[in-house]
Amino acid sequence: MTHDGMTVIDTIRLPLDGANEYIAQWRERAGKVSRAPGFRSARMHRATSADAPLPLVMVAEWDSVAARDAALRDSAFRASARAAGAKAEVVGSEYRVAAEYRSAVHSDGPGITFVNVFELPAEHFEEFLAHWRTRAELMSAAPGFRDNRLHRALDPAARYTAVNVAHWDSAAAWRSATENPAFQRRLAAAPGFATAHPQLYEVVADFPAEDR
Repeated sequence: MTHDGMTVIDTIRLPLDGANEYIAQWRERAGKVSRAPGFRSARMHRATSADAPLPLVMVAEWDSVAARDAALRDSAFRASARAAGAKAEVVGSEYRVAAEYRSAVHSDGPGITFVNVFELPAEHFEEFLAHWRTRAELMSAAPGFRDNRLHRALDPAARYTAVNVAHWDSAAAWRSATENPAFQRRLAAAPGFATAHPQLYEVVADFPAEDR
């Protein structure tokens, strides 16, 4: 584990009518651990499209795996998580940040979150990263861009070897950037061994570090 800490990312599949209950239960659990030593932040994201394959994505940052594990030992927390998980398919893993881009321009407002989870052989990650950087560098110069992080799974056997989490001023700004012919050419050159699952999300619950 590096000094940069670690990130937990969960993708959640569940019936459409169960999303509100799941979010409410998660909010209660996250509130309990948000003041634990080593906690940095946690956000629950809901897809902007009603038919998204992955309707919810949770992203939480901790100082270390040990800090996270210690905070989640509470029996009531674990019981609540098991009950919620029985109604949903949760695929989660631990990650470290492999690459990051940030805009020098500060933007206010909630904005929009773009999440892209990738299935690819762990041994091809470095090749994948090189291609990803060519696209990310281009997107980072587009109007409305805020930041972008590519996360690499700590477990080589994780279902999603890489997860891209980016923030934009709006969905329109993101779409405009993706329609750039230069971006489309670089996207077309992406290696075929990676399967992408891209989706736009809005934050529906947020426990930032400053609230600890």
